[in-house]
Amino acid sequence: MDTREHDHFSLPAHLAAGMLHFIRTRRGAEAAGQALALAAIPPSLLDRPDARITRQQYAALYRAVAAALDDEMLGLWSRPIRTGTLKYLMLSLLDAPTILVALNRFVRFWNLLLDDYRLHLSTRGESVRLALLERAPGMPAPPLGHALMMKLAHGVASWLAGRDLDLLGVAFNFAGPPQADDYAFLYPGETGFGAEATSITLAYRDCAAEFRREKHELWAFLKRAPEDWTFSPVHRGSASARVRAYLEPRLHQAPTIQALAHALHTSVRSLNRRLAGEGTHFQLLKDGLRRDIAVHRLTHSNTPVAALAFELGFADAPGFSRAFRQWTGSTPSAYRKGARQGE
Repeated sequence: MDTREHDHFSLPAHLAAGMLHFIRTRRGAEAAGQALALAAIPPSLLDRPDARITRQQYAALYRAVAAALDDEMLGLWSRPIRTGTLKYLMLSLLDAPTILVALNRFVRFWNLLLDDYRLHLSTRGESVRLALLERAPGMPAPPLGHALMMKLAHGVASWLAGRDLDLLGVAFNFAGPPQADDYAFLYPGETGFGAEATSITLAYRDCAAEFRREKHELWAFLKRAPEDWTFSPVHRGSASARVRAYLEPRLHQAPTIQALAHALHTSVRSLNRRLAGEGTHFQLLKDGLRRDIAVHRLTHSNTPVAALAFELGFADAPGFSRAFRQWTGSTPSAYRKGARQGE
């Protein structure tokens, strides 16, 4: 599994606040603080609207909150999803003959557990749609609950298939968050917000495919959870992912969009059109990759700020510091100091 790009992928810190909501409500501020400490996330980071957390911090916080609440879905649904639920769900899928049969079992399993929502699987032409529907009008559910359920479904199906399954469409029934561009990497496909129902759409040919997974592979998947179903292999078909893959080893060379288009055997105009269709553009992707690598390196290494600035293609450390402050609201040195305080 190629996770290099996702190793550097960072997430908005407001996700951590959402993950902490129910542990703070049900167990108090001290329990929430302990979960943050286990994930090496300084509490001050949550007060910064543009702050980021690393993939490793996200996964560690998820595990800490799930263990403290004995709820593998972090208290986001009206009924607790007790520890061990994912294990038995996955065991029920291993002997399914196809991905589609496994998804049908996935739906039936969750519909036994959820009181406020239900999953619905439908096939139409060359596509398969999995939707999350209210059991009654006005049922409450935080956006994070919707996002995690769709990520789990796609992540589980992709793990069974042994590759990242194409997403033909992703829709959420909530308004787009300020960091909506992050969804392009968590949910590789055309993503929309404000829909009538939250859903993902897969290709029928992928769902009809057979798969083979063994129990020993499942134990490794469960041990790493939620990493393997949250950060599935990067979708190579999206223009955004191809741009990041090209840029990552070349940032120190300050690559241009002209060089990128030439390497991808396309024109600048066509590339810009594809990126616009995915809701992004070249400079946004370049800055996002620089930001993610910087957050990861500042959190997990002692690389001097000046050296990191050079590696990321900046002419000098002050220029990097100004850009990093725009991205996160903090200087690189202050960010590193705050991350160290959380360890």
